[in-house]
Amino acid sequence: MQVEVDMGSASSRGRPPERAWLVRLRRSDRTVVVAIGLSRSAAERLAEQISDLLRPVRQQAGRTSPDRAEIRS
Repeated sequence: MQVEVDMGSASSRGRPPERAWLVRLRRSDRTVVVAIGLSRSAAERLAEQISDLLRPVRQQAGRTSPDRAEIRS
């Protein structure tokens, strides 16, 4: 699964350019827009938090270590 940060198009009509960013989840040819109308920094923070949540946790020698999820912007 990919978490993407993108500049909105139709969803950003009437919004100031600095609030025209969106966060999208993508798997294969399926997508879900999670949030629209964000600043770029807010969209990137949200994408990172979602990626952290989706990242599988592996047990290694008594400790946990996350795998990296993919973030695109």
